[in-house]
Amino acid sequence: MTEPDPRTVLITGSAGAVGRACAETFLQQGWRVMLTDLDPPSAALAGRPDAAFAAADVTDRKAVDAAYAAAVARFGRIDAAVLAAGVEGPVGPVEGISEADIDRVLAVNLKGCLFWMQACLRDMKPRGSGAIVALSSISGVVGSASVGAYTISKHAVIGLVRAAALEAGRDGVRVNAICPGPIDSDMMRRLDKALSARDPLRAGGQADSSKGLPMQRYVTAAEVAGMAAFLCGGAAAGCNGGTYMVDGGFTAR
Repeated sequence: MTEPDPRTVLITGSAGAVGRACAETFLQQGWRVMLTDLDPPSAALAGRPDAAFAAADVTDRKAVDAAYAAAVARFGRIDAAVLAAGVEGPVGPVEGISEADIDRVLAVNLKGCLFWMQACLRDMKPRGSGAIVALSSISGVVGSASVGAYTISKHAVIGLVRAAALEAGRDGVRVNAICPGPIDSDMMRRLDKALSARDPLRAGGQADSSKGLPMQRYVTAAEVAGMAAFLCGGAAAGCNGGTYMVDGGFTAR
């Protein structure tokens, strides 16, 4: 099938490190981008004719549906979506996770992903084409101590992706997950600080999570964005229901 030109991608969590990197990568590749987050994009992005923004709280289904409708009204169609909105949640033992903690993390990381995926699928399946990429994590495929709520939510995202992929594949819509390792970002630095305060001997006493990766460095947001762009493009036409690691080799153990 010939891909439309230009194509349009919707990016949630566009104010975060991965969301911003995705916007830059897709624009460089000639896509139009619809950005959505609680916070607006930079002035440089907001002023581009091939980019638009709609504010939306991912935990509010009505706000999500309204933002999706605004994206279609602005660009005519949405060809792909990168669901990158997420929060890290509390740091501490599983027995210390409060009901409010788990409700908040699941609301953003899982329900927010579900609501956006539903909006995409309702539009893409009848049209017979589309690609959806959801951000999970290495914590979606392995256990991560002291971030139990986050780990629960990211495992659930992979389950959601697999279920949606099995249902939507026959309608020409592909659904995949990306599982990044520790990303060079404000979120990871907050986690490193909190985790090291809790366990000074973690990772052999190293101050940050990059030392736990075989590559001995953080993954970059641009590297994650590159995988997202690949999975949304025609070169990934056979990719559906997969979990794609961008983790510096962490899960090769």
